[in-house]
Amino acid sequence: MDTITWIISKVIWTLINLDSVLLILLILGTIFLFSGRENLGRRLVAIASFSLLIFTTIPFADMVVLPLENRFPIPEPLPKSIDGIIVLGGAENAKISQARGQVVIHGSAERLTQFVGLSRRYPKAKLVFTGGAGALNKQQFVLADTARILFEQLGLSEDRVQFESKSRNTIENARLSFDIAKPQKGESWVLVTSASHMPRAVGVFRKIGWPVIPYPVDFNTTGKIEFRISLDGLRNISSLSWALHEWAGIVAYRLMGRTSELFPGPE
Repeated sequence: MDTITWIISKVIWTLINLDSVLLILLILGTIFLFSGRENLGRRLVAIASFSLLIFTTIPFADMVVLPLENRFPIPEPLPKSIDGIIVLGGAENAKISQARGQVVIHGSAERLTQFVGLSRRYPKAKLVFTGGAGALNKQQFVLADTARILFEQLGLSEDRVQFESKSRNTIENARLSFDIAKPQKGESWVLVTSASHMPRAVGVFRKIGWPVIPYPVDFNTTGKIEFRISLDGLRNISSLSWALHEWAGIVAYRLMGRTSELFPGPE
């Protein structure tokens, strides 16, 4: 059932995310313009064009992502003693890394760099990386394989890290990592992931009985809404799509009983 749910969620989001919707509107509008239904075609193209203009000039992405990124503060200073640190994969581009024979990471690289930094601050802490293959048609490209190489290059011994490489989403990150780490009651574990993803991740970890100290990274805002005019409309739309994806994930996980509460926050 988990596999079926995962596949359905991937397909649905591919079809309804903002990028896809605008592209579909433009394609349909163009088809109608050249197939004798000019009025409908013009309306669809106009809607898509107006949406691009609005998303370019109004910081909708900031409005949507700010509640997520501001939900958990950076927990500094951390406790003097930490039993373990877990990081969620997602910064690694396993496909290109494998093709090029070189580690390739993208905008969420802070997950990995902060994880390495914390590992040096707490040399006795257990370390867990969790991340398998999250794409429907790219199951052979595993995030943990790329992270393993990167950690070695950054001076973090592979022997010190436990790698979980079968998870495909956040709920599997938590469940499979729990089986590997076997955290004991009363232990202090730090969870590292993107700030916008932290509320959903914390809710999942709490639901399975694994209380964690949230350590958000990979911020995309300054912490406040900034009104600005930008010509990079497509990038703004991509950012808004990602934020909407997180909110949709929070709601869906709650409806499926996978999180401890609708919008997890600091305890």
